[in-house]
Amino acid sequence: MKSKIFFRIVVLALIAMHAWFGYVTFHYPYLGILLKQSSSGEWIVRQLETDSASLKLNVRPGDVVREIDGQAPDEHLTIRHWRILEQAEDIVLNRSGELIPIDTRNVSDGASTDISPVFGELLCLAFALLLYVKAGHSLSSRMFALVFLNIGFMFACLGASQRGDILGKIAISSLMIALPVIFLHFLIAFLEEKGEIRFEFIRSLLRYLYGFVAMSFLLRLPFYIPAVSNYLYASSIKWVIGFFLLGLSLNFVFLAYVYLKFRKQNSYLSVIIKTILWTLTISFFPFAFLSFVPQLLFGQDGVSSLYTSWFVLFFPISFTYLIMSKQLYDIDLVLRRIVFTTVISVIPSGAIVGLNAMVFQQAASLGHLLVSFIFILMLLSFVMYSLEYFATKLEAVMFPRKYQLQNALKKIAFNLQSISSFRELKEIILVDIVHTLQVFGAAIVFKYNDRLETVIEGELQQAEVERLASMDHPEHPSLLRFEVNRHEEYTSYLIISRKRMNTFLGMEEVHWLKLIISYLAVSLENMHLIGKLHVRLQRLASQLPNEDASKDFIWFRKLMFELQEAERKRIATDLHDTTLQDLFFLKKRFAAIAERGIFQAEDEETMRNIIDYVEIINTNLRQSCFELHPHLLYEVGLIRTIQKVVEHEAPLCPFQLNFSAKGAERIEGWDLDTKRHFFRVVQELLNNAKKHSQATRVGLKITAENENILLFYEDDGIGFNVLRASEAELEIGASGTGMEQMKSRVLYLDGQMNVRTGRGKGLQIWITVPIREVLTA
Repeated sequence: MKSKIFFRIVVLALIAMHAWFGYVTFHYPYLGILLKQSSSGEWIVRQLETDSASLKLNVRPGDVVREIDGQAPDEHLTIRHWRILEQAEDIVLNRSGELIPIDTRNVSDGASTDISPVFGELLCLAFALLLYVKAGHSLSSRMFALVFLNIGFMFACLGASQRGDILGKIAISSLMIALPVIFLHFLIAFLEEKGEIRFEFIRSLLRYLYGFVAMSFLLRLPFYIPAVSNYLYASSIKWVIGFFLLGLSLNFVFLAYVYLKFRKQNSYLSVIIKTILWTLTISFFPFAFLSFVPQLLFGQDGVSSLYTSWFVLFFPISFTYLIMSKQLYDIDLVLRRIVFTTVISVIPSGAIVGLNAMVFQQAASLGHLLVSFIFILMLLSFVMYSLEYFATKLEAVMFPRKYQLQNALKKIAFNLQSISSFRELKEIILVDIVHTLQVFGAAIVFKYNDRLETVIEGELQQAEVERLASMDHPEHPSLLRFEVNRHEEYTSYLIISRKRMNTFLGMEEVHWLKLIISYLAVSLENMHLIGKLHVRLQRLASQLPNEDASKDFIWFRKLMFELQEAERKRIATDLHDTTLQDLFFLKKRFAAIAERGIFQAEDEETMRNIIDYVEIINTNLRQSCFELHPHLLYEVGLIRTIQKVVEHEAPLCPFQLNFSAKGAERIEGWDLDTKRHFFRVVQELLNNAKKHSQATRVGLKITAENENILLFYEDDGIGFNVLRASEAELEIGASGTGMEQMKSRVLYLDGQMNVRTGRGKGLQIWITVPIREVLTA
């Protein structure tokens, strides 16, 4: 908590300092008038600085300063502290006995003293913010951001320092001393992170270097005392320049040492170090040896630091390259986008500034136009960079249809991963397509060589849908057909009707639909492959031999049956806990409404019919749950459960159903798993009889013979060809039960199954299951 408060205080202080520096820089022109005091106490113009506003005023070396803003020169702040004339609006000079008034309000200095530093500052601060936000998870990235922040504030202080501001001079000299120390700290952290190297000695040296930086700041506080400020400043300049050059040399020595030591061990580090060495050389060599070294040796710059300081910007530019080439930190995409938007913004920014120059020819100076260009460029770059973000946030308002389609696409794509059967396509996919596109209906059709499988949602006729799917050249006045998959075994189609407004789909909606189809194609292909695999697994399970040599395959049958039972139990539980409960409460509400007596006789009869229909649905669902998960096996045993099923099915079947069990009490000694398998066999016999037999009489008989249980099934139906039935493929999406499923369960129980049938000859099946201790365990 304390660290957060301290951080906020520091940020607020930096913002306040920056505001003050900006006020001094842009409120006063850089006069650049250096003074000396004569023996008589008069202040005489000694020199006019390069790029200063004094070069445009009627000021000459040798002029005597008589008055500044209505006061004596000795009382002016910058003269008392630094022996320079700055921050003045009205000046009176004496030139050979003639008084010359000077007004500085409407004069402008060179761009290098106010506008250019602002550009450099904004560039460095932008880099600092980008590094801190996008890569601030590491110490080296935070130190690198601090390096840019240091350089940026040096540019911010430059204008105020030139204009004689005390805080500006303290800040820029302290930042000059801190820069090589912070950069050395960055190098240490970066090399330790990337090369997994520890530099304990250099780290211990850092503490002393930071201590010297803090001490040098404190020693500059006397700058506020006029009597000593000029002498302290003149002597401190050499200390600042000397320490800066020493710190810069220390960075070079450290980099050279690391390069020579690890150039053969780590090629990545050696490349980075060489790049940094060249960057430092190009950035700081002109600044150090053309300005600072002459200043240190001869008391004046060889080349003005106003010009050589611009080489420092090669430093962020070169590191921009390193970041964009993915050699430093993972923010290359962000940086590329910033550079791209900035380049695009140059032309419109120049056009706007050019238009301003034409409209305001008299009032617009070059400096004003340059400032306008920089800020317009920054504004346009920011707007273009942020456009995608704001467009995404406001997409629901700006592009509601696109937003709706994208959300529907995400939902459908997510739901597709949970589809495991053909019938789920309606509830999970087609409902969303119909709702999103606002069409009358949609359908998915599987077209095989000999049949069609169709799921439909909405107001579509199945016959029309299947007729369109069967056409070689589809043409329909109100339906559109999209091919999803084309396979040697099948072709799948998505068929869409017109929109409810009786218009066809728009281009954006068709494009969205094609994206859905691309996702759907994968899911349908997977469903087809899963179905084929399921059929083959069933065949394999039924065809495995039932001998001692096949015991290694028992786990396979067991796994398949366990998976089936687990899924059936899950479905039964879901139906019981959700749909059956909802139907129960629905029936209670209808009954409560009917008891109020608020309906006429005809309406009361309709309400009673609705209640009865809900009860029928409830009963059918309960029977379905029982078939999925026969809980009576646990409560009343196998024989009694089969009798319950026969009693329920007998009135509903189109044939006479008979069941008998003699001497089969020993069957109740089986474990629940074995009873469940035997019950599933009986269940499948009844299901097949209802679906396929076309019989008038069906009989089931269970008897005990020696050490076996015999299940005998007989009907007088149409029968079937055993050979063709064994070769037939099960339908994709069917339950997977059948003769092969029964045979597989019988083999799992170590039993035998014999079939006698023929086309038009009815069906007889003998199933013999041994009574063994292993089954009763």
